[in-house]
Amino acid sequence: MDWREKIEELKKRRDTALEMGGSEKVLRQHDQGKLTARERLSLLFDNGEFSEYGLLAMSASERLKAENKKTPADAVIVGYGKINGRMSFGIAEDFTVLGGSVGKVHWLKNWRTVQLAQKTKIPIVWMMDGAGARSEETINMGLPHVSHFLEIAKLSGIAPQVAIAMGPCSGDSSLQVSLIEFIIMVKGHGELFAGGPPVVYTAIGEVVSKEDLGGSKIHCRISGLGDNEAQSDEEAIAMAKEYLSYMPLNAYEYPPYMETSDPVDRMDEELLDIVPIGRKRPYDMKRIIRCIVDDGKFFEIKPLFAQSLITTLARMGGHTVGIIANQPLVKSGAIDYKAAAKYRHFADLCGAYHIPIIFLTDVPGVMTGSEAERNGTLRAGLACAYSLAYADVPIITVVIKRAFGYGGSAMGGYEAGQAAVFAWPTADFGAIPAAGGILAAYKKVIDAAPDPEAKIRELQEQFAALGGPYGAAADFNVDDVIDPRETRPRIIRALELAVNRRTVPAGPTMRHGIMP
Repeated sequence: MDWREKIEELKKRRDTALEMGGSEKVLRQHDQGKLTARERLSLLFDNGEFSEYGLLAMSASERLKAENKKTPADAVIVGYGKINGRMSFGIAEDFTVLGGSVGKVHWLKNWRTVQLAQKTKIPIVWMMDGAGARSEETINMGLPHVSHFLEIAKLSGIAPQVAIAMGPCSGDSSLQVSLIEFIIMVKGHGELFAGGPPVVYTAIGEVVSKEDLGGSKIHCRISGLGDNEAQSDEEAIAMAKEYLSYMPLNAYEYPPYMETSDPVDRMDEELLDIVPIGRKRPYDMKRIIRCIVDDGKFFEIKPLFAQSLITTLARMGGHTVGIIANQPLVKSGAIDYKAAAKYRHFADLCGAYHIPIIFLTDVPGVMTGSEAERNGTLRAGLACAYSLAYADVPIITVVIKRAFGYGGSAMGGYEAGQAAVFAWPTADFGAIPAAGGILAAYKKVIDAAPDPEAKIRELQEQFAALGGPYGAAADFNVDDVIDPRETRPRIIRALELAVNRRTVPAGPTMRHGIMP
């Protein structure tokens, strides 16, 4: 065999591998409204260009080899290229080959990619569409391997990782997704479960559909395992790329600065019309966010979960920021145990990747009541303080309306090390809302009054005068009371002051991982 023949054989082997599971299975993937693994990678990487590892790999199963079954790339395609002009790795499970299941070689390819990412300190995007561990290749291995999960966990906080559930992910596939820092689920296709419906029925006798067991409506709304829901493969990939655009390449860099034509000193008149003066009238905090960020654009994380709290990435004056804001439209903006978990994960993410945190505060406190206590809201709420303590990033607080009790403390309260603390003229402060505090502290006075209701109103008026923004400003609990229209320029000026500390000789470094 001469060189030309050898090259021709190489070409044939490559072409066979590139066909994946064959035209029939590719067509079935398309009929289900899903892209193939290679199509997904082509969309992910700039100009569709990436360098692949293990194109000619195949299953280690002796049975499959004996049966001459084609197992191109062993059901997973891995490689590297540029996303938004920066180097990143991509891993895409191939459902057209053995249902995307994880065999020995598949597992080795994933493990090698994670180890390379640890060394090169660049992100990984996982595009998952697989049936979990291939039992015939693991049945005699003894204890299941944990090393792969440990390596993924060790990469957390070093380089950003994104996982997209693009098909029915069970077993190992779902476990790997669950470890990742940012998780997208494709509606109607992406599912995450430890065991699928047959396993559930065998184990506990429950009959349940895949969607009701682990679809996006469960994990993006109820469990919080999924972060964001996408309508299609294409939208999910675009979402992953947008998320990475806010992130540094790794924890040894600062987030990228992006020039903006949106004036730093822009003052939006709409801000005067958003917050009602009435104490209990709600409003949409997202309107305020839209008014103050660059070009009105922000990237919300977990938008369908724990909606009393908003966690979103945005840019202000070209700088990436993380915004944590109460949403008065839902539960009056109170922090329940789900909102606290959402806060904790987002604060850890910002802390790990040096993203400044902006608090927009309007919180009546932490959720109370018997259900809240059964859910461990106190512990979940204090986890917010724990994350904030270790974030070590520039912090700016703007009190829009209420900052009561521990909820106010969690939302960038006094002495959180802020670069600036601002209050709107509508701001109110206290250990608890005045109405509840008056009833508790003045019960005897109220009961003895000829007109208890009138006495309550009198006391409320007295405390309203004491609890507003000017008392806090007089005690220097806030740096300034500002015109709402000044919010954007004041935040950006404080932010530019705060990021000056980034010029220290040591530079950025890895601080901590992000717990799932």
